[in-house]
This record gives sequence, structure tokens and C-alpha cells, in this order.
Amino acid sequence: MRIRPRLFNLIPCVIGFFRMSDNNHFDVIVIGSGISGLTCASLFARFFGKRVLVLERHFTAGGFTHSFRRDNRYEWDVGVHYVGEMDPASHYRVLFDAITDGVVKWQSMPEVYDRFVYPDFTFNVRSGMRRFREDLIRKFPEEREAIERYFRDLIATARWYGRLMLARLLPSQLQSLSRLFTAVGRSLGMMTTKDYLERNFVSPQLKAVLVSQWGNAGLPPAKSAFAVHAVIACHYFDGGYYPVGGAKTIAESIVPIIESSAGRLLTRRRVSRILLEKGRAVGVEAVTRARGQEIVERYTADKVVSSVGAYITYDQLVPKEFSLSFRPAVREFPQGTFHICVYLGLRESPEKLGFRGENCWIYGDYDHDAMFSQRGSVTDGKINGCFLSFPSLKNPATAGHTAELITFVDAESFKKWGTQPWGHRGDDYDAMKQRVADALVEFVDERFPGFAQLVDFCEVSTPLSTANFTGHREGCIYGLPGTPEKLAAPWLGTRTPIKNLFLTGSDTAGHGIVGALMGGVLTTLVASRNPLPVLRLLLKAHLRVRHPEKRDVVAEMNV
Repeated sequence: MRIRPRLFNLIPCVIGFFRMSDNNHFDVIVIGSGISGLTCASLFARFFGKRVLVLERHFTAGGFTHSFRRDNRYEWDVGVHYVGEMDPASHYRVLFDAITDGVVKWQSMPEVYDRFVYPDFTFNVRSGMRRFREDLIRKFPEEREAIERYFRDLIATARWYGRLMLARLLPSQLQSLSRLFTAVGRSLGMMTTKDYLERNFVSPQLKAVLVSQWGNAGLPPAKSAFAVHAVIACHYFDGGYYPVGGAKTIAESIVPIIESSAGRLLTRRRVSRILLEKGRAVGVEAVTRARGQEIVERYTADKVVSSVGAYITYDQLVPKEFSLSFRPAVREFPQGTFHICVYLGLRESPEKLGFRGENCWIYGDYDHDAMFSQRGSVTDGKINGCFLSFPSLKNPATAGHTAELITFVDAESFKKWGTQPWGHRGDDYDAMKQRVADALVEFVDERFPGFAQLVDFCEVSTPLSTANFTGHREGCIYGLPGTPEKLAAPWLGTRTPIKNLFLTGSDTAGHGIVGALMGGVLTTLVASRNPLPVLRLLLKAHLRVRHPEKRDVVAEMNV
């Protein structure tokens, strides 16, 4: 599929051509090259002909969608483990094809794409909402009515969340309409997931199964908003997908689109300040290094889009002299979740142990909140749960056999090493990482005997690794936590009090790669003076999923 811009969308390209003499001035500057920032950059370049500059502090583009290799054969994705709703009939697939020019291909996971492993039973999740519901009823027949109501509530609440995101696009003068627009379904969406479970279910095992994927949002049921849980649960109803060639193909496909409109993506640029003049954003200052010296670079633009989160944007990048009444609320808002990831190279294919490419959520108890509260003991080698994924079984283009083990931790456990530089944090830090890796491998081996014998290579990342490469506060992931308080925060949205400065990313839309994708789409919709191209793209996506019989019409739409 190739989307051809209309003639009036080529006019900005001509304007951009004559601006190229000023190499440090761009139409749009995007801070951060995660999926939300890349989405904005691609849409601005492709549909509006804008000259876009993307600045990334890491030496690799892509944010949590980048990949890395070791020993020239083992490859892992740091943040993408599976993505829902990427079948050809999905509206999100239409959007992804638009920002990547259809270059990224998607491999479907097996019918059983998730396994929930508990001490006394394993529940296999099959793709298809009907099959998932039937399997739950078969396992817990005494709670049939509650299970059926649960699926109805999931769909209704996910739709309410969508209305909430749209309401946040309204300008400040119309924000009074937002609550009216989201009144129906608000009480259900804003309760915690645990409250919903306690009100509707009896069996501890059933409650545990229903929230086994809570790691996809980074919050256990007592903390997460039911709306956030509903969106993620619905997202995976039709199974999981994985990008062929790994997540790195996303950035690789978008960079040429940016460059086609004379834009650039620069790595090793840590944005230190958003430049303001008379209350409007006019550019940024970025720090890089050359020959051992720090160099401050200055770039100007007509618009600035920050994809690095509300906390970094408002607390660190917007100058302190600019008054923001909600800045204390941003600083005091609870942080997101912290994790350790163990990257494993395997001697043989994990198919030897019966794995087919599915993920495994492995737990030592039914009480997810209790397990989460014990995360401070992980650095002592005490494991009560982990996520197991096999990138090599999902990616047909890979060479070596690989696995990833992820568990959540407490940031407090890492503060004593926080001031030490990356790669030089001492023997005790390395010993701690080895202790955690050994404990996680043993935890998995107890459930799947023979797993430990497959391990050939091991590397461990901690919250300090995340902080070093992303700048996130103490190395948290997922942005601001998806609590009811986040959904009610009036200062979260794509618009900011500063003219020509916009936010995008998980803080403005949803969690995960698709949440960030939608954040980028909605930010571009708001920030562009001519929203027609984005609206046409959204209409095309709507027709694809709602009216399969109209796909021929969709194919002919000259977006």
C-alpha cells in the first residue's frame, strides 16, 4: 500500500525546500524517538511535507522499540514482546502501515499466545474473545454469569476510555464539555481493577487469571484503573503479533520518510531545555559530546512535540521561570513501575521444551498485589513471578535462539549505585545482577525442567540502565502509572499551556506500542493546522475494521 499525498499537501514541501538554507531551523522538532515521537514525525513529513527534526539521547533510535545484538547472533527487543490488533483488518494496522509506508510486516503468534502459569494449574489463552470466554466458563462454570458480564464491561469501558482520550483533545475553552462527554461509564472506568474483581467474582483463581496480564500496564489490580485494564484486555482478544525482523524495523522504516522531506533524526542528543519566547515554544537546546567535550546545540522550529513524558517535559525541559500552576502536581505524582530484564542466548531452540512462541506469565501465588508488594526482595534473589518471552520463536528472520525474563523491582534497591556511571558500577552491582539472573532462571526451570541447561549467554538490565538511556526518573517504564488519578488529572493531554508545544506518548493516550501510536496520531491531529489528512486516515482505519465489505473503497481512497 502506498499513500499518495494530495497536491495541496505538497505546498509545505516547496516551502520547506527554500528553508533548507537554515539547517538548524525545522518546521517541527520532536523530542524522543519512541513510537509516539516517530509517529508524529512520520505523519508530519508524509502528509504535510514538514521538515522534521527528531532528537534522541540514546545512540540507537527507536526508544523502547529498538533492538540490540550480542555475539553477532543473539538479538532481543528491549520493549516489544507482542502487539495486538495487527491483523490486516485492524484499524491499528492501517495506521501502522501509514507511518511505516507498509514496510513493517507482522508475524502472527500461535493460537495459544499467552500461558498463565500458577502453582497448581496453567491456563492457556487462545486468540479470539469467544474462545477466551468459553475457556473461562469451562474452567469456572459456577461464575458463568459474572464472566459474561465481565466481557460486556470490558468492551463498554474500553469504549469509554476512547471517549476520554478524544475529550482531552478539546481546547481549554471547551473542557467543560469533557465531563459531560464521558459521564456514562465513568464510575466503572475510574474504579480500580481490584474493586471490580471483588464486587463481581468469588474464586481467587479466577480473579488471578483475569488480571494475569497486568504487567502489560505495569500496575497490579489494586492500583490500576479498570479502564486501563479493559483497554489492554480487549487489545489482545484476537491474539498477538510480532514485527518480522524485530522492533528495530519500525524506526528503520520511518527514518527514510522523515528524510524524504529534508528532515533528520539525530542520536546522542539529550535535550536539556525547551526554548521559549513570549510564552511560545520556538526550539530546543540539546547536549552532545565530541572529542570528550560537551557541546550545546541550538535548534529552532515552528512547533515542538515532546514524547518524553509529562514529568520530564514540565519539570526538566520547560524553564523554571515559566510559571506552571500544576508543576508541583507533576512532581508529586507517583512514579511508574521499575523492572529488571534478563536477556538470554540459548544453545538450542526452546521448542525442545514444548514452547511454540507463546508468552508465559509465571506466578507463585494468586494474589498479584501481595506479590508486587514483595518486589523489594528481588535483588536478594527472591522471585515470586516473572514474564517469559521468546523473541527468536516470534521472529522468522532471526538467527540465534533467545529468551527474555522480566520481573518488577523497587527503585529503592538501586539507589546506592545511582551516581555511578553506566558500565562501571562496581563488582557488587554485577554480583547483584548475576544473583537475580540465576534466581529467575531457576524460577523458570522449576516449572519447565531443562530450561537452565539451554542458557548459553546472559545479560541483565536494571532501572539504572533504563534511566541512563531514556532519562526517565529513576528508570521507570510506562510513563505515569495508569491509576484512576492519572485519568482524572486535568493537566494531562496533547495541548500544553505553552503555545506551539505539544505532548505525545503514553501519558497522553494509552500504554504499550499501540497506545503510543495513537498518542502520536492524536497529537499530530491537534498540532497540525490542517487536520484533514489525519482525519481521512482515521476514517480509512474505521472503514477497514467496521465495514470489511468496503475494503475495495478503502484501497481506492487517495489519502
